[in-house]
Amino acid sequence: WGCPPAPGPLLPPLCAPGCGVPPAWAARLGATGFLISKCCFPLFKAKPGKAKRVRTIFSSEQLARLEQEFARQQYLVGQERCLLASSLHLTEEQVKVWFQNRRIKWRKQSLEQQQAKLAKMG
Repeated sequence: WGCPPAPGPLLPPLCAPGCGVPPAWAARLGATGFLISKCCFPLFKAKPGKAKRVRTIFSSEQLARLEQEFARQQYLVGQERCLLASSLHLTEEQVKVWFQNRRIKWRKQSLEQQQAKLAKMG
């Protein structure tokens, strides 16, 4: 079952250590996965305990492939998940969580469609 983690791109900090002056647009990029040097944003310093996870930004190609696989089957486990993650340069955890979130979205859409049909009928 062991699938080696996919290598992720290492993003450089937006500013050099010790600069102390971030560019005006740097705070917005922090939410999109770019690494921000702690020297620029003392408020972002890690608190003791678990570090905050950086949100994954999927490329359009990755999303298209994930949607294609979801249309084929809504549950992806074991070797299939490992192979898909590897081919998309993602971790198995990222693929697993994407499928979990997509199933929730699908259930919500299905429920809304059923409610709309019932509303039309009476």
